[in-house]
Amino acid sequence: MPEPVLDLQSDADRADVIRLLREGQVVALPTDTVPGLAIRADLPDAASRLAALKGSPSDRPFSLHLGDLATLTSWAPVLPPGLASWLSHYLPKGVTAVLPCEWLNLPASLGWSWPMVGFRLPNDPGFEAVAQELGAPLLMSSINPSGERPLHGKPLQDWLAQLKIPSAVDPTQVSDQASQVVVFDPTPTVVRGREDALPALPGLRVLVLCSGNICRSPVAEAMLREAVADAWHTTSEDLDALGWVFASAGTFAMPGGPISEHSFTVGQDLGLDLRAHRSRHIEELLDRPWDLVLGMGPGHLENLSGDVGLELFDPREMPVPDPFGGGLEDYRVMADHLKEAVQARIRRWSAWPEA
Repeated sequence: MPEPVLDLQSDADRADVIRLLREGQVVALPTDTVPGLAIRADLPDAASRLAALKGSPSDRPFSLHLGDLATLTSWAPVLPPGLASWLSHYLPKGVTAVLPCEWLNLPASLGWSWPMVGFRLPNDPGFEAVAQELGAPLLMSSINPSGERPLHGKPLQDWLAQLKIPSAVDPTQVSDQASQVVVFDPTPTVVRGREDALPALPGLRVLVLCSGNICRSPVAEAMLREAVADAWHTTSEDLDALGWVFASAGTFAMPGGPISEHSFTVGQDLGLDLRAHRSRHIEELLDRPWDLVLGMGPGHLENLSGDVGLELFDPREMPVPDPFGGGLEDYRVMADHLKEAVQARIRRWSAWPEA
C-alpha cells in the first residue's frame, strides 16, 4: 500500500517534508515539469545516493534546484553580457541552464567536482515554499530507474513505495514534460528538448551611430564586439551564435568610404583590424530588427522611433566628442573615452536585472 502523499499546502505536511530534507532524506517533490527525487545538495554523498536509487553511474552530475533567483545571483554576481538577463527570464520557464563552473563562485559546502553545473528554478508553489524555507539548494533527478522514462500514476507511487521514499507528489497531477536543457559552453546548445525551440538567445542586436561612420562609430563597434567576445571567453566570429550582432552607420555618411586614417591608427593601437570597414548610411540598416541603437551624441538618435531602445553609447550619458578634422591626439582622446564607455556598458550588460 503506497504511503499517503504529503500535501505541501498543509503547514504540518510541509514542515514534515522540510524536516525530512534537513535530516538528509530523499523526498519526491513536485516541480513545474516532471517531479523529482530531491536531496539537500550540501550533503557529501547527495549525488551518489540519488545515483544508487536510480541505478545511475555513481559519477553522474544532477542539477541544482533553487527556491529563488537570489541564491544564483549570490553565486554569480557577474556573468557574460546578456546571460544574467536571460537566466532571469528563462529559469522559471521550464528550462535547465547548464553553465561552466568557472563562471560561478559555488560554495565549498557543495563539494561540486564537475566542470559544469545545471540550474533549475521550478515555478511550482509547493516546491518554492519548501526550498525557500529549507534555505539550501536541492539536488534533483526525475523519478525513474536510470535509462527509463519518468514514471506517472500508479507506477510512480509503487516505485516510491518500494524504495520507501516519502512523497509530496500527487500522482494524478504529474506533468509528462521534462525541462528543456540548454548548455552554455560558451555558445548555447539544446541537449534536451527541441533544437528548433531554443529560447531566445542572450545577446542583443546593436547598431552604433555617429555622423560619418568613419571616425567614432567604427572604432566603437569593433571595441564592443571584442569586449563582448572576451567576456564570453569566445571569438567575435561566434557572437552570432549567442545572439550578439553589431553594426555601425552614420546619420550623414557617404556610403562606401574607408575609415579615417587616425581612427585606423588608434584601432591598431587597440589591436583592432579596421581595414575592411566601409561607411554606411543609417538608411541602409533601418529595416533590420535592432534591439538597441547607440548614438555618439543625442543628435544621432533624433527622428528614430519604434520598439528599438535608444541610448547614448556612453552609459554615463556623456557624448563622445567628434575628432573629425583634428590631429592624432584628438583621436586618442576619443579612443580613451570609448574604452571607458565600453567597460561601463559591459558592466551594465553583465549585471542582474533589478527586481
